[in-house]
Parts: sequence; C-alpha cells; structure tokens
Amino acid sequence: KKRGFWLTAFLLLMFVANPFTAFTYFSNPEAIIQVYPSLSEGLLYFMGLLAVLNVVFAIAIWSWKKVGVYGIYGSMALAFLINLYIGIGIIGSLTGLIGVVIIYFTTKNRWQLFT
Repeated sequence: KKRGFWLTAFLLLMFVANPFTAFTYFSNPEAIIQVYPSLSEGLLYFMGLLAVLNVVFAIAIWSWKKVGVYGIYGSMALAFLINLYIGIGIIGSLTGLIGVVIIYFTTKNRWQLFT
C-alpha cells in the first residue's frame, strides 16, 4: 500500500498541529475566548475535543480505515459551523475546509485500499 507524498505530508501535519491546538485550547482558554468573545468555554473545550479526535481519525487514515476519513469529514464540518457561529466569517470558515479537499483528493484513488 502506498500512501503517497501529499496524504503522508497532510497526516504528519495533523499529527503535529492537532495536539498543539488541543493543548492550547485546554491550557489557555481565556486567551482564545478573548480573541473570539462569542466563543463559550464549553464550545472551546468541544473544539479541543475535536482536535484530539482529529488525531484519532488521522491515525485511522494512516491505518487505512474508512472511519478515519468519515470522521475527518464530520469533524471539519462541525468546525466550519462553529467558525461561522463565532464570527470568523464565510471566507475564513471555508479556509478550514481545505483539509476536507486534501483528504478527498488524496484518498479517492486509494479508496479500495481502505477497510
């Protein structure tokens, strides 16, 4: 099974960025809420949980599990809605969906390898 450069690179980025994001959300919620005042502490912790789940989903994709791909799609869709809710705007929120596009195009030709 060959993962390919772009899928490997994106998954490695997820393995680094998501734990950092979760750590930031859980360790310093006040700083994030100060930047986004419409973001409640509960919603911030939920976003931290999504970041942790993204690591789990990335591991699943690395292990050729379809559930990881579906999980990333769901997680990023939720993050998109939350970003709109807290006032990031449509352009900024759409930027967050780049990961969905990357996962789609890097897995579609390898879909038969996933279980």
